[in-house]
Amino acid sequence: MKSFNRENNLELILKKSSKRTIITHQYTAQPLGISRSFYPDLTNPSRTHLYLTSTSPGLLANDTLNIAVKLENKAQLCLKEQSATKVHPMPNLGTKATVNYDIEIGEKATLEFFPEPIILFRDATLEQIIQITCHPTANLFWSEIIVPGRLARGEYYEFNYYLNRLHIRTVEGVLWAKDAMKLMGNQNQFKENNLFAFAPILGNIILILPQGNLSLLVEILEKFSLVDCPGVKIATSILPQNKGIVIRAIARGTYGFKNYLNYSLKCFRQAQSFCNEGML
Repeated sequence: MKSFNRENNLELILKKSSKRTIITHQYTAQPLGISRSFYPDLTNPSRTHLYLTSTSPGLLANDTLNIAVKLENKAQLCLKEQSATKVHPMPNLGTKATVNYDIEIGEKATLEFFPEPIILFRDATLEQIIQITCHPTANLFWSEIIVPGRLARGEYYEFNYYLNRLHIRTVEGVLWAKDAMKLMGNQNQFKENNLFAFAPILGNIILILPQGNLSLLVEILEKFSLVDCPGVKIATSILPQNKGIVIRAIARGTYGFKNYLNYSLKCFRQAQSFCNEGML
């Protein structure tokens, strides 16, 4: 992780105390904020939950957000967002909004990132750069939900583009995962395809579980017929070095995909628990 600096809008360092994960360093700058820690998990009271908040109405042209989070050894964090990220119109050529994540996860630490949807308004442009450094025993649940417009208003694929680049490396610099997605909006020749028009919500999930039985976990993740996930279709793939799983999803609405996110997070936590008990 790069040194913390005042160009960041959010800085967090968390460590495991005797019973709980606590914040040891916190810095926020407009428009971002962070909630107080709370501990709702009776089965894992050491996991802290935080909400990322924003005083802004959304992302505007030339906005840049820098977010840096470090989890020290054995720290456990579930980070959620208070509301959807609205990416507003940027009609001037060449303007965009940018979000940079710099994440470090220490030995036997776990980060769960469970955001609200990214809504791409007409003429919006968003680029995200995600750099994650993991200890070889660290665990990660990283997800995103992409909504291609204000669908209730009939706004559909009228944004410019959405670009997401993600790298996950070990502390020694070994590459575990590299992903890049550029989703075109008004220039997208496939937006009227029956498959995408029927299920316009796009979802991505990356699970890093180096000590887990990934083949068994994939089977469980694909068996969600009894969960209330209407209109959700997924595809799974184990990462080349067998350190984790990538899940791609399309859905008719955010309700169904959020339910699948909850299901996949539950599966991830169970697999992690089994690993700790030597059962997986």
